[in-house]
This record gives sequence, structure tokens and C-alpha cells, in this order.
Amino acid sequence: MNSYFNGKYMPLDDVRISPLDFGFIHCHATYDVMRGLTHFDKHYKRFAADCEYYGFTPPAKRDLKRIIVELIEGDMFIWLIMWKGTPPSGSPRDMTGPDNFLVYTKPYYPIASKPIKLKMFNDLPRSPGYQEHKNFSWIELTQAQRDADKHGFDTALVRSVEGYINEGPGFGVCFVENGTVYTPNKDVLNSVTIQVVEEMCVKLNIPFMRADFKKIANFEECFICSTSGGLTSVSHINDYEFKSFELTKRLQEEYARISG
Repeated sequence: MNSYFNGKYMPLDDVRISPLDFGFIHCHATYDVMRGLTHFDKHYKRFAADCEYYGFTPPAKRDLKRIIVELIEGDMFIWLIMWKGTPPSGSPRDMTGPDNFLVYTKPYYPIASKPIKLKMFNDLPRSPGYQEHKNFSWIELTQAQRDADKHGFDTALVRSVEGYINEGPGFGVCFVENGTVYTPNKDVLNSVTIQVVEEMCVKLNIPFMRADFKKIANFEECFICSTSGGLTSVSHINDYEFKSFELTKRLQEEYARISG
């Protein structure tokens, strides 16, 4: 069994979801992803907060951990999803449909084994106001990834409506200037991995700042942050090259130590 759906363990292939569910047609859903039980407390805190924001009641922390332990086999991603189902009336304004809950596993895979290249996508800004809460409304990120694929980049970054550097498809981003780590502040996901980066910086006496910025020309290093990749070095954004990885490597080593 590799999934738990609405109170029952079952093969993921046996999970049945209606195309009329509001989670599908309205993106009335939230989710979280973790690598095994790594940083479980942080992931649960975020998932519970996101469920509350979207109007769901998450499972109790101890119950969720028990479900994960039952499902996990080796090095795996754990996906948690809650979404609004189909209402009895079928009306798009009827909010009385059931809440659905799914946990499933999939084998772990890294983002990359070497520094990656990012494409800055300026055509469609990130929708403001709710991006700190995990959601499936990925249209800006999907268009950005399509553009990156078209131009031969690994993945992409989008901007906010104000033009600030924002985040990418499934990851946050950090930059380094004069020994200080910077990460975007406004309308970005409450990233568990970036929380860990901030804690590592405090421990290692590395200045860390959340700020809004539009240009990258002064930054010496860049890395993206995600559950799948941990801290992944960036070599280019468009034609701008990052030639240093010194502080990034230091943080990568510390991240591997505390997450392994």
C-alpha cells in the first residue's frame, strides 16, 4: 500500500477523485511535501496553517505521523493533500461538499547533481495575496517552466506584480552578497527549506535577510531551496553568471548533516 485516502490504506492506483471536485475545478486545495520524516514538525505546522487558511481541518499531528510511518519504505517523498469535494447541489457556490484527505508516497529524486541555469520569466507576474500558503494554482509557474524549456534552461524564476524577484516552480531562491544571504520576502511560500537555511545561518554566524529586490547584478552566489533538492547551486540566471559557490557549499554541507 502506498497511499491513505479518507481513512483507508490502499494502492494509489485505486484512489478515485471526481473531476467535479472543487479541488480540481476551483483549486480549493492545499498540500505539503516532505522527504520521509525530515523536518516533520515544520512541515506539519505549515500544513496545519494552510489547511486553516483554506477552511480544512487537518489530521492530528500524531495521527499523521502514524500514517506516514505505515506507508514509508526507504527514501521517499510524502505528499499530503486536502481538498474540497463535490457539493450535493453541484453549484459552484455551494461550499458544503466533503473534505478529502490523501497521503501518498513516491520514490525520492533530486533536482540536479550540478549547478543549474534559471530563466527569468517576466511575462506573467505571480498572483499576490496568498502565495505563502501552498496551493495548486501554478499557472504562472507552469508558463515560466514552459518558457525555460523552450529556451534551454533547467527551470525558471517569476516576479511579483511589483517586479520583485519571487520564486520558481516548486522552489524558493536565495542569493549571496558580501557574505549575507538574501531571500525574497513578499508573496512567497512559507518555505520549510528556507526556514532551515535561516536557522543554519544563525548557527554559523552568517547574516540572513528577507528583502524585496528586482536586480541580481550585485549578487555573487545563488541557490534554490526545495524539499527535493535541498540547496541546489545556480550557475546562471539568463546570461548572468554566478562564479562563486563558496558560501553555498558551506550551507549545503550543513544542510546535509542536519537533514541526513
